[in-house]
Formats: sequence, C-alpha cells, structure tokens
Amino acid sequence: MMIDRIAVAIRPHFAAIGTLSTRDIPLQLLSGFCVCVIIAWKGYVLPAVLIMGWLVASELMVIRLFHRKTPFRHWTKDHLLLAALGLATINNIMYVLPALYMATDPSLAIKIAALLWVLGIQVYTVNIWSRHPVFLFALLVPSMTMTVMTVFEFSRTPPTGSTLTEWGITFGFVFLFIYATIDSLRHHLATERALFAAQAESARRLNQLEENQRLDPLTGLLNRPAFDAALHVMLTDRNLTGGEIAVVLIDLDNFKPINDTYSHEAGDRLLIETATRVRRRVADHGIVGRLGGDEFICAIHDLPDGDAAIDFAWDLDAAIKGPIQWNERTLKINASIGVAMTSEDRPALEDTVQSLCSAADQAMFAAKSSPNSNPVLFDAASFAPRMSPQDKQALIEALSTNAIQPFYQPKIHLPSGKIIGFEALARWRHPDGTLRQPDDFIAQINELGLQGDFMTLMASQVVDDVQALLDRGLDPGHVSFNVPEIALATLTGCQDLARIVKRHPDTAKHLTFEITEDVFIARAAEAIQSSIAAFRALGVRVSLDDFGTGFASFHHLSQLDFDELKIDTSFVAGLGQDPTSDVLVRGFLSIASGLGVSVIAEGVETESQSRDLINMGCVMAQGYLFSPAIPLDAAAAQLERQQAA
Repeated sequence: MMIDRIAVAIRPHFAAIGTLSTRDIPLQLLSGFCVCVIIAWKGYVLPAVLIMGWLVASELMVIRLFHRKTPFRHWTKDHLLLAALGLATINNIMYVLPALYMATDPSLAIKIAALLWVLGIQVYTVNIWSRHPVFLFALLVPSMTMTVMTVFEFSRTPPTGSTLTEWGITFGFVFLFIYATIDSLRHHLATERALFAAQAESARRLNQLEENQRLDPLTGLLNRPAFDAALHVMLTDRNLTGGEIAVVLIDLDNFKPINDTYSHEAGDRLLIETATRVRRRVADHGIVGRLGGDEFICAIHDLPDGDAAIDFAWDLDAAIKGPIQWNERTLKINASIGVAMTSEDRPALEDTVQSLCSAADQAMFAAKSSPNSNPVLFDAASFAPRMSPQDKQALIEALSTNAIQPFYQPKIHLPSGKIIGFEALARWRHPDGTLRQPDDFIAQINELGLQGDFMTLMASQVVDDVQALLDRGLDPGHVSFNVPEIALATLTGCQDLARIVKRHPDTAKHLTFEITEDVFIARAAEAIQSSIAAFRALGVRVSLDDFGTGFASFHHLSQLDFDELKIDTSFVAGLGQDPTSDVLVRGFLSIASGLGVSVIAEGVETESQSRDLINMGCVMAQGYLFSPAIPLDAAAAQLERQQAA
C-alpha cells in the first residue's frame, strides 16, 4: 500500500523529522498571528480566528505527538510519523490560506504582501525539508496550488493605490521574507554541516574499523584475509608486469614454553619484536602478515630465482634468532621457514594464493621436521606429485559421490582372539576399477585444500556405519579414525566434528579419535588441546597414534588427556629381532601403565610378534596377521559370527 511505502521511507528519519517539526513552532505561530491580524484588519475576522485557532491547536498537537504525550504515548513510530505528515500538510495550507484573502483586497501593497507570504513559505519549506522528500513534496504541492490561486485572484481584482500603512505592512513582509529566508537557510546550512560532520565521523570510524579488521591487533601486521587479498593483487600485477613472487611462511619453534615460562607478556613482546624484524627485512619489497599464534607470512616480489628466495629466508632466520631483551632477561627463539615461488615455467593460473600458501606450508613442515631446521624451498618433485586436471576432477567427484569410503581393520584382544574394535581406513574406489590406498590420494587431497571435506566425509560415514551396526544389535567396540590437525585447530573443524557425533549420540562411546603426537608442537597446540577436551566431554575417546615417531617429549604427555596409546608399526616390526625395539616397546607399555591408558600395537604381521606382545603385557593389537581393512558388510559378518559363537 502507498501508506506503508511512505512509512518505510520516513521511518529511519524519525528523530530528524521530530526536530524539524518542532524547532520553529514559536516563529511559525508568531508569523501566522501577524498575517491573521492583517486579514482581520481587512474585514476577515472569522477566517482569521479560525485559522489561528487551528494553527495553535495543531502545533501543540505536534509537540505532544513527538514527545509521546497522551494520547500518543503508545503509538508506533510509523503512526506518529504519518500523523505528523498529515498535520504538517494541513498546517501548511492553513499558513498559506490568509494570502488568498489578502489577494482579494484591491490594495497593490497588500497583494504584493500576499505574494511575498506564499513565496516565503515555499522558500522556508524547501530549506527545511530538502533532505526529506516525502515531507517536502507533501508540503510543496498544496502551497504551490495556493500560490496559483493567489496569483489568479490578482487578475480578478485590479490593484488600486495603497495607503502608507498598507505599504508599511508590505515592507514588513519584505523584512519577514528576507529574515525567514536567511534564518531557514542558516538552519539548513547548520544541518548540512552537522550532517557532513556526522558522515565524516562515520567514515572515519568505518575506516578505523576496516583497518582494525585488516590488521593483527598485537603486531600491526596484515591478518590472514588482508594478506590473501594483498597477495592476490601482487599475483594479478605479476601477470601484467612479469617477475617472480616468493611466499615465505615462518613458524616460531618452541614459542609455547617461553609463553608458559615467562608469561604471556613475554610471549607478546617476542611476537612484536619478531614482527618488527620481519617487516624491517621485507621493507618495500613485499607484504607481511601474521596468520595467528606464532606464525608469520610474507610475500616478496622480484626475486630472480629459488636460490635468492632461500638466501632471503636465511637472512630472515638470522634476524629472528637475534636475542630479545625482556625484563632484564634475554629471550631467544628459532624458526622453521618454508618458501614457495611462482615460476615462469608454470601457467599463471596455477600460481594462486591458495596454491602458494599451501606449498609454503608444506615446505615449512618439512623444515620443522628436518634435524637442522634449515629453510626449505618447495619443489613439486620432492613433495606430492602434481595432479592432472582429470585426476583433480576425479578426486573432487570421489568426495562428492562417497567413492572414498571407510574400510575397517579389526582390533584384536590378543589372549582371546576376539574383535574388540576397528580402525577406519580410507579406500577410494577409483573409476578405473582399482581400490586405492590412502598413500595414493591423501597428498593430493592436501594439495587441493580438501582436508576439511575429506575429514567430514570420513567422519560422517564412520558415525553412520557405527550406528548401523548398533541398529543390527552388534557391538562394534571402539571404532577409531584419524582426525587431522585442521579439524582440531580450527573452530569450524571442531564444530563440524561435534555436529556429526551429536547426530547419533549413542555412537559417541564407541568412537575413538586418533591424533598424532605432532599436535603437541602444532601451531595451534592450545586450541587443539581445548578441542580434544571438548570431544572427551562428548564421550569420545582419544588415541595418541604413531607414538614415538614424532617430536613429543614426556613433558608433553602430561599436557593432554588421552585414553589410548598406539605403538607404531616400525617398533612392532623389530620385536624379537632388534633389542632396541624390545626395550622401547617395554618402555612404551610402562609409560602407558603409569598414565593409566590402554595400549594397542599396530602392524602385527607374525605369530612371533603377537606372542612377544602378550609376554610384554600388551593385550590389544591390529595388523595383517588378523585381518586387512575390510568393507562394512564384511566387518558386520565377523561380528555376527563372533556374537553367535
């Protein structure tokens, strides 16, 4: 409806309209009183009294209306504004109406005064309501109509001479016209200045907010979204101007112990100083950002080749390692640095923000894993093999069509030989008919940045499969599957996993999330530990996978609540052949016993290994000796046979 559209248009300006409607009421009533006195003097006493009575009553009503006085206390803003619009329109007509009576008078001076009056009202209306079109047109249309009628009256009554008093009245109207014009213009300009000032302040605050959203609050470096946007611009410019760009990812080693030992203030001081050193080294040659925690990233343009990029990384490494003074203490930090570069040998479309940052991330992890932590330059030949467009499409379709499915390797209670659980392992039913192992596609999933999709797919299918076994009256025991760092370190990943588990609450006590011990030194170790605590609160068990193969220390074991420790295949393979393996496995079992957690041995392939484990006190194992990973139906069949026995 028209009224609804009008209400919507003026609703945001309630306060401004209220101010403009009530601000000049005393001046308006005084002017109206003067003009009514004139028409009464000319013999129109009754119209003068009625007009003035209406104006006084109406303007008082406008005041009560915008002050929410009775009877308008409970009216909505829309009702108040529409009522104000109606009153303003009628009032404008009433203010102009005396001009009609003055125009019928034969005195030339009074006719001129009438014309000045209607023109003055129009000028005032335009100056006051120019920023509120609904009010402006609602008031101008009737006043212009009255102007036409006033001019028409001039032709009906030819003018005659005027007395000195009448000319005095006209000069008074001239003065009133000039005053009203200047005053309304002054108010208009003041309103414009206030509006411009408000807009400027709003723009300043918006710019400040945008700046705050672009910058890391602690270091003043670009945050991740801002860095990605800036790198995208650099890559776009490179397509036009040429030159290579290096992306350098920096992860501070052992930052958490410094933060925990000396306080967060010391950690902040170290991060700020590191940011300053990196920014000083990059200078005008590129951009610098902080990805969060103790991780920094920069992009450098116009480096000639990979050797120059590695030299730059060494310079950064030396700058970061310099001592930092804090409260009469000297803090020192090392860094793992990964480098990725664009290449003129690759199509420009392949050098994207995502691909370069992912490559630098892989190189950084390689640097962290190396004994000397030297900077590493990403080389496609040394890392995951590049995928053809057809392979990429096939893998993407596999994730969307559930062609990648969990197979289940039984976990065995060694003394009895019974199945006590399963480990879910991914298998890809490839379009060429082969069944592909994780080693054939996990690296490619990481290359495409699909870790989150893969994790969600696997977790959903495992939870659904466990629920299906429970619905068939089967006890699957503890079913485990690997949970990557991305699911634990990010709020989105954690929420996705929790939502999947909550979809079938009865499965929680049968689920085990396997994590590798590298989470202890991950870039978001604190967030990961919080996520693990949240999952354990849901009833999900946590298993520490591949124990002894990473960088965890005994101190790290006390930082994380877990339920199970898995002995890696590399140690089990040496049982009975390598005395060191025997000693280490016994040590792992002793540690687990002291921590009150269960132990399961992976990769058991011989009866000899099984006997040795039993003799050492390890009662749970999995491996090809018992069964490879099998489809869900086969796993269910094994459970049914065991349950029937």
